[in-house]
Amino acid sequence: MKRIFLALFLILVSNLTFSQVNLPVSYDDFVSWAKEIKLSGYPFVESEQEGSDYSAMLGSGPTKALQVRIYDIERFGDYKSVAKQAAVYTWNGYKTVHYEFSGVTFISIELPEPQIAVLFGMMGKVTKAGMEEVVAKSNPGRLKVSMSEAGVLSSGLKWPDVIPSDMRVSDVKSIESLGSDGTYKDVIQVKATMNPGLISAVEKVLKKYNGELNLTSSSKVDFICSDAENLSQLQQDFKTGSLVTFIYYIK
Repeated sequence: MKRIFLALFLILVSNLTFSQVNLPVSYDDFVSWAKEIKLSGYPFVESEQEGSDYSAMLGSGPTKALQVRIYDIERFGDYKSVAKQAAVYTWNGYKTVHYEFSGVTFISIELPEPQIAVLFGMMGKVTKAGMEEVVAKSNPGRLKVSMSEAGVLSSGLKWPDVIPSDMRVSDVKSIESLGSDGTYKDVIQVKATMNPGLISAVEKVLKKYNGELNLTSSSKVDFICSDAENLSQLQQDFKTGSLVTFIYYIK
């Protein structure tokens, strides 16, 4: 099975690019999910982490091998490097693509929450309906951001419900309400640890809301970094491990 895992991995890496983005799903949660996948003839074998990606191998022989992988949602389009003509469609509410490459059949879906792509690669030629059944039985919707629905981080900190999940930064060390300033209903100060994952999280917020570091607005919240005017300054002025302050103005 190790050789099969390696063969599938080599095919997958020709299909994917790696990055150092911190996934919103923890590796432990991914492994727990993979172990709960119930497919006849496809028991859980092992799991690995490559770059920021998580993968798991399931199977019982050369003709029964399945790899599942999760990676950053921004790389959903990686399939185009080997399957330019593959058509993207909607299945069960998920943005989905099904294709074949080098003796392996793939299906990939987007999970808008928690902002990841999930890829299934199965040895041999498998119909679209067959791969969709594999996805359905795996129930990828169980993969959640590594915090409770109430917004409690692993550190025990709780995100206020008024701050949208897609406007929250990563690696948070403190969350403090400063109260109303007379213009906004509440001013919430968040301190986070500087690292590549934080930069990636901030970039996603700015892209999502078409904003800037000195002001990103939504209908209910204004977001700024009080320590830098732009990402270049933030990366230049703050070393890894130092604290960066962000302010959320609640309208």
